[in-house]
Amino acid sequence: MLREIKVRTTRKEDIVDITERVRSVVREAGVKEAGVFVYVPHTTAAITIHGKIDAEGTPMLDNLLRVATAEGDAGSSQKKAAFVAPTEVLIAVDGELLLGEDQHIYLYEFDGPQERSVYVLLIPSR
Repeated sequence: MLREIKVRTTRKEDIVDITERVRSVVREAGVKEAGVFVYVPHTTAAITIHGKIDAEGTPMLDNLLRVATAEGDAGSSQKKAAFVAPTEVLIAVDGELLLGEDQHIYLYEFDGPQERSVYVLLIPSR
């Protein structure tokens, strides 16, 4: 099963928690066990899993990824996205994502604001 999630970013560099939207896709599918692939088909956006963050209190992504690019590099948005990666793979059991207590799924935007497509592919184990 493949589903598309539309996400609107609001800043040049942005972090959007998409955990609940991905959970909804998994619940709607009602799978017993499945691999869950979360993918963003954009060269200047990425998907990652880590502990919950307060986007307002987070330093600009430029500060976090400054080692990835030279100042004034025209391709810096693409390089930053490549370091974070466009895909995460998860597991679903009994219609629920297996995430750690504090883990969340984030869309990282490096060239916004834009509307982004995030694809969630569920592959049942049986």
